[in-house]
Amino acid sequence: MTVCFPSYYKKFKCIAEKCRHSCCVSWEIGVDEETMNMYKESEGEIYDEIMSHIDTSDSTIKLLSDGRCPFLDNAGLCRIICRMGEGGVSLICREHPRFYHSVMGRVEGGIGAVCEEACRIILTSDDYDCFDEYSRLAEAADETDFDSISHREYIYSVLKNRDLSYTEKINAIRERYSLPQFHTQKEEWREAFMSLEYLDESRRGIFGVCDNAVFPQNEIYFIRFFAYLVFRHVSISENYDELRARVGYCLLLLSVLQHMSKERVADFDTLSEWVRVISEEIEYSEDNTASLIFEIECLI
Repeated sequence: MTVCFPSYYKKFKCIAEKCRHSCCVSWEIGVDEETMNMYKESEGEIYDEIMSHIDTSDSTIKLLSDGRCPFLDNAGLCRIICRMGEGGVSLICREHPRFYHSVMGRVEGGIGAVCEEACRIILTSDDYDCFDEYSRLAEAADETDFDSISHREYIYSVLKNRDLSYTEKINAIRERYSLPQFHTQKEEWREAFMSLEYLDESRRGIFGVCDNAVFPQNEIYFIRFFAYLVFRHVSISENYDELRARVGYCLLLLSVLQHMSKERVADFDTLSEWVRVISEEIEYSEDNTASLIFEIECLI
C-alpha cells in the first residue's frame, strides 16, 4: 500500500531509552488479534511470560502498579523487542506515534505530537505541506470522500504567505471559515476545559485561551503546530460544516498554546513540552476532542 506522509516523517525514529515520556508508561497497551495468536501458538519462556501479563478479557497488557509496562526494563528499553525484534510486539507498539486516515481514496499517515520526538520534528520542520510516498501496511482509522485536501492546501498557502503577519494569517483563516474569536469568551472556554477528562489531574485548570498577540520568536512554532493540527484533524472532515468546526478546533488549541506562553518567553524545550501536553490531554483523547468540537458547532 502507498501511504503519503508529510516530508518531515523521514526524520522520525523512536529515541527509545532517551525518551522522557515513554509511551510504555501509563498508556493502555492493546494486543491485536494477530499478535495474540502468535503469543498463544508459540512455545518458549518469553511467550509464557508475555501471556502471564496479558488480560485476556480485553487483550491488554496488565501494567504494573506504577503504570509501567512489565516489559519495560530499567534502561527504558522493551525487553520483547530486545529479544525478538519489532515483530514481537503488538501493532500499537510498532506503529505509535503514527496515525493514518484516507481522504478520497488517498491513504495519508502522520506522526502525533504526543510523542516528544515527533513533537520536536513537527515544531522544527517547514515542509508540512510537502508529502512523500512510502510503501507500508497501514489501516486508516478514518475515511472520507469529502475533498478536505483542497481546504488544507488553502490553509497551508496562507500559513506560507510571507506577505502576511502571523496575526493576519490566523485572522484570514478564521474569517474564511466564519469562526469566532475564542478569546472573547475566556471564562466559557475555561469552564469547557475544566470539564474534560485528564490523564494527569494536576493539569486541570492550566488551559485557557487568548488573542493572537504572542512573542514574535514563538510565531514560527505556532504556525507549525497549527499546520500539524490541520493535517491530523481537518483532513478527516466528512462535510463542509464539520470542516469548519474542525478548523475552529485547531484554532482553539492554537489559542491554548498562545495562552500558555503569553506572559513568559519559553525556550524551545519548554514550548515543545507545552505542545506535547496539549496533545496528550486534549487532541489524543477522542472524547475531549469530540466535546470541544461540539462546543464549537454550537457557536457556529
